[in-house]
This record gives sequence, C-alpha cells and structure tokens, in this order.
Amino acid sequence: MAIDPVTGMVIANVATTFLGGLFGRSSANKAKNKEEAFLKKKYEEYDLPGWEFGKERLIANRDEQIRAIQLAARNELKLAEFKDKNNLRNYHQRLKIANYEHQAKMGQFRKSESLYHRAVGEARDQKRIRDEETRANFAYQNEDRIVESIRLKSEMMAKGQSGQSAVENFQSQIAESGSELAILTRNIVSADRESRMQLRTFMTQADAQRMLRPTKAPDPLKPLKTPISERILPRALEEFDFGPKPIKGVSFQQVPSMFSTIASAASAGFSAYTTATYGGSTTKTK
Repeated sequence: MAIDPVTGMVIANVATTFLGGLFGRSSANKAKNKEEAFLKKKYEEYDLPGWEFGKERLIANRDEQIRAIQLAARNELKLAEFKDKNNLRNYHQRLKIANYEHQAKMGQFRKSESLYHRAVGEARDQKRIRDEETRANFAYQNEDRIVESIRLKSEMMAKGQSGQSAVENFQSQIAESGSELAILTRNIVSADRESRMQLRTFMTQADAQRMLRPTKAPDPLKPLKTPISERILPRALEEFDFGPKPIKGVSFQQVPSMFSTIASAASAGFSAYTTATYGGSTTKTK
C-alpha cells in the first residue's frame, strides 16, 4: 500500500515530536525523582534530626542551669550556716570575756572596800587609843596638881600659918590650880579636835583612793542570722522555644504530562499537514 508523501511527512513529524516529548518527560521525571530523593534524605537525615537535637540541647541546657542554681543555693546555705555558728560561738566567747572582766573588777572593788573599811577601823581605833592616852595624861597631870595642892595646904598647916595670910596663900594656890586646870581642859579639847580632824582628813584621803563600784558594761550584740538570697529557676519550656518543626522539601521540577506530550505531537502533525497541503498548492499554482 502506497503512502501519500504529505501523510508520510505528517506521520514523521508527529512521531518525532511525540518521541521527543517522551524523552523530555522521562528526563524531567528522573530529575524530579532525584531531587525528591535528595530532599527526603535531607529531611530525614539532617533537618529533622537537627531539630530534634536542638530541642534536646535546649532541654539539657535548662536542666543544667537548674542544677547550677540549686547547687549555688545549697552552697550559700552551707556557708550561711557556718557563718551563723561561728558568729554565735564568737558571741558566747565575747560574753564570757565581758562577764569575766566584770567579775575581776568586782573582785578588785570588794578588795578595795575591805581595805578601806579596815583602814577606817584602824584609824578610829588609833584615834580612840590616842584620845584615851591624852585624857589619861591630862588626868595624871590634874591629879598631880591636886596632890600638890593638898601637899602645900598640909605644909601651911604644919608651919602654923593661919588667919588672913593662910587664906591668901590658899586662895592663891587655888587660883593657880584653877588656871592650870583650865589650861589642861583647853589642851584636852584641842587635842580631841585635832584628833577628829586627823581622822576626818584620813577618811577623806582613804575615800578618795576608794574604788568606785564598777558598772557592768552592756552585753555584746547577739549576731543576726545570715540572710539567704532568693533564686529564680528558668521558666518551663514551651513549644515556641523549639521553633517550627522542619517539613520535607517539595521539588519544583516540572514534568510534562502524557496528555500534553500527545497534544504537542498532534499539534506538530497538524502544523506539518497544513504546511504541506496549503503551502505546496500555492507553490504549484505559481
């Protein structure tokens, strides 16, 4: 069976175009499959594991921060407890020292009081003894004057003095004895006054050297507890902290459909037929 040349040319064009479309579609399809395989591998081996690792790293970092904060809090609490114990021990030591010093001063004060009262007692005893000796001395002198007066009176009577002469002699003797007695009395009063002044002077000097009663100093301040600082733990992680979950990439490689390939071949055949038919007739007419 013979084939018309025009028909043969159309069939050739259609076949050529169709085969070229098939090869192009196959090549595009391979490229698309290759790109999709790469995107799938990238998603499964890099994007998704990287996101998961980043999520785990963020959680681990938060846990590590919490552990570090808790460790610092425990260390601060231990240090504060040590400081409190040490401060309290020093406080009790200072309190013992203050009480010891006060008791030592009280001991000195009691000794000073004992010495003072003993010295005052001895001074009063010495004054009493001195006053007794002074009075005894003056009494002895007065007794001597009385005895002398009696002796003189006896002598006058023995000599036979009488009358006005005896009276005058006796009065003269009495006046002399009275004057001496007055002098003795003044001497006694003066000696007693001097003795009292000496005792008063001694007591004034002893009281000036007397130790004042010590006043207990205020107790040392009781130490306060060491303050503990507050700490804030990191907030709980939310979904937005991990960022968006990666998605598998989509290939943008265009693959011609079978319908478009057939349509393209049909269009090429129709164009060839039109050209061969109408284009050839026009040439022949000319």
